[in-house]
Amino acid sequence: MSAMQDYYYWSLVHAVQHNKECSIIHTNRDGTEVWFDCKVHGEKTTFRVARKSFSWENDLQKDQVLAFERAEGLRKQRFQRRIIFHNIYIIDFEPLQYDGREQKDLQLKKVKVKLERYVGEQVYEIESLFSHLDLAVPNVEGYSEEQFLHQAHQIRYEVLSQMNTERKEEERLFQYGKPFFTYIFLVAQILMFLFLEWKGSSEDPLTLIEYGAKYNPLILEGEWWRFFTPIIIHIGVFHLLMNSLALYYLGTLVERMYGSARFLFIYIAAGFAGVLGSFVWTSNLSAGASGAIFGCFGALLFLARTNPRVFFRTIGYNVLALIVINLIFGLVVPGIDNAGHIGGLVGGFLAASIVSLPKKPKLYVQIPAFVSTVLLVLGLLYYGFSIRTTTADEPYALSLASEYIKQKKYEVAIKSLDSFVERDTNNALIYYLRGYAYTELKEYERAEQELKEYERAEQELKESVRLDSNFHEGYYYLALLNAELNHVDEAKENVEKALEIEPANKEYQDLQRKLN
Repeated sequence: MSAMQDYYYWSLVHAVQHNKECSIIHTNRDGTEVWFDCKVHGEKTTFRVARKSFSWENDLQKDQVLAFERAEGLRKQRFQRRIIFHNIYIIDFEPLQYDGREQKDLQLKKVKVKLERYVGEQVYEIESLFSHLDLAVPNVEGYSEEQFLHQAHQIRYEVLSQMNTERKEEERLFQYGKPFFTYIFLVAQILMFLFLEWKGSSEDPLTLIEYGAKYNPLILEGEWWRFFTPIIIHIGVFHLLMNSLALYYLGTLVERMYGSARFLFIYIAAGFAGVLGSFVWTSNLSAGASGAIFGCFGALLFLARTNPRVFFRTIGYNVLALIVINLIFGLVVPGIDNAGHIGGLVGGFLAASIVSLPKKPKLYVQIPAFVSTVLLVLGLLYYGFSIRTTTADEPYALSLASEYIKQKKYEVAIKSLDSFVERDTNNALIYYLRGYAYTELKEYERAEQELKEYERAEQELKESVRLDSNFHEGYYYLALLNAELNHVDEAKENVEKALEIEPANKEYQDLQRKLN
């Protein structure tokens, strides 16, 4: 091969290695093919530079097709609408059967391709490429063949040494520790799932609450451990399967990167952050390792902040794609706790910022991250316990109390509504359900006390249907309260109004029959 062409090729790769506006994204083992991204006039462009020789034109064409397919794969992986791709060859001679036609810019689907060949003495033209990429142009004036050869070997050695060093650093980065706690958490959540199935069902709200799922009213009553226990609780076998697979792949990767002790801190902190986010922004019963798993994503994003070149050259685009897909999935599919996912993602990033990567302490990052995390957690806890309106949890508490009553667990039903009564709620249904439960327990004196509240509840419901004449549930529950207070005529009138709005509702029809 020509020494002069070798020199220009290795000089180009060397310049790209040390330019902040460019980053190498792939090389083959001997470094004779390099892919890199550069900002050209503010626009990201992907380059592939190959130091090759082809005997036949069809060999060159096959190589071009493979390069175009890989460029299209890069575009899809990065979710780009289009990619600008320069395919550059530095070759000693034109292949056989080459007809000499000039190569022109091509547009292949969403890949804008520019083909460039630097052949034989034309290699001098590569200086324009250096200028185009804002790289220092090599000064080779007066160089002999021996000087070209010597310089080419020296630069090649420097480039390959740098590549090998970076490759070893990347390998060490992903092989620091061995998975241990990942498997512990996997076993724990499987055993917990089997225990819940033995006790009733992992999909039964009452069983979930009894054994530690996130339930806001009980957290408000002081059961702080519910910020942590949901991490190993799963709702149904599909939920367990999906989170176990995600934990196996993500957890092992993060534990290898950070080591077992750091991983344990990140995982628990992210799990807590996920439950905290769910506690603050949603009222539903929830459980699962999803917040902690999103925390693993957050820990990987910390790598993007500290070492973006390594991140995007190895796992970056795949990680970003998975995060986006999971968040969109959470927004589209009902019943998924996106607040918990986002809380876990942020918590994992902050936890990783506190512990940092092994052997790479950065106190100027770690200390501010710790202070910010403490302030954020305290602020959210204060908001959740003191400022956030507790009425946001009432609908779910009512549905849960109804479920308890159906199962004749009247004492538990009453307890599930206690916190709202203590806060002097105006929700009529809470007083109604508590009074009904006391009646079923034959505690008539307590039921009578609730009935006194019925009168106030009745007024609140009247106000609600006055403000919203289509609130058929309001008319229905008002009819129930009327009936409890022996206001039968008013009860009939209200249930008729409910049926006018929802004529096919069987509950309303049954109540009307009973009243008649």
